[in-house]
Amino acid sequence: MPNVITNGINTHYEIRGTGEALIFVSGLGGTAAYWQPQLEAFSKNFTVVTYDQRGAGLSDHPEGPYSIETLADDLQALIDALKLERPILVGHSTGGAIGQHLAARDPQRLAAMVLYASWAKSDRHFNWCFRMRRALLVGSTLEEYVHGSALFLYPPEHLKNHAEVLSPALLASASRFPQREVILSRIDAIMAHDATASLSSIQTPTLVVCAQDDILTPPYQSRLLADAIPGAELNIVPQGGHSFSETETTLFNQITLDFLADVRQSAH
Repeated sequence: MPNVITNGINTHYEIRGTGEALIFVSGLGGTAAYWQPQLEAFSKNFTVVTYDQRGAGLSDHPEGPYSIETLADDLQALIDALKLERPILVGHSTGGAIGQHLAARDPQRLAAMVLYASWAKSDRHFNWCFRMRRALLVGSTLEEYVHGSALFLYPPEHLKNHAEVLSPALLASASRFPQREVILSRIDAIMAHDATASLSSIQTPTLVVCAQDDILTPPYQSRLLADAIPGAELNIVPQGGHSFSETETTLFNQITLDFLADVRQSAH
């Protein structure tokens, strides 16, 4: 992956494919690798950009405090540095929060946006989940933290059927983690996120999508987003958990590509 200086940090990114620009923005983990299941399908018709966020992967891991606003500044700087003209943003969880902030403050920045398993503001349920994840991070090993976090990401049946593959992958990801303080700062950033006052100003064509069995950002969070963003579409799929782009890859890809085809048709 090449790198570029954005907003004062070194950011690693990858570009593949040709066509209209589309940038995938990951969740709390913040790495480009999350979108591996999407790359082949989307790079056939789009110039696909993936990147490691501040505090994640091969990008710089500066000390906190972190905020969604700072992560949005980083993304805007990356878009400018790569000269991406009104890209499409597909954001998972934290990536969706970054998208909300970017679209609200600059209505012409994005051509379209997909908010996947995201939320507008933390609540008691959200805080309860991250209280547990913080406790795991502070009080146990990184290996136990990533295994415990998997319970929030994947449905029980997926864990049952794929444990032999998932566990080594989780252990490998733990070996590449930044310092715990950086992860805690990223958790603080998402818990402080509150876009409720600005969602009504978003003019970007938006799809809000999640799985019915997502226990980290349940469907009511997506309904709140879709109700608040003018003209937003809502699609709640039956199953797949918080990471249904991974557990139900074909379905996620098709829903997203169909939405983008409709947006493209409406623009012409």
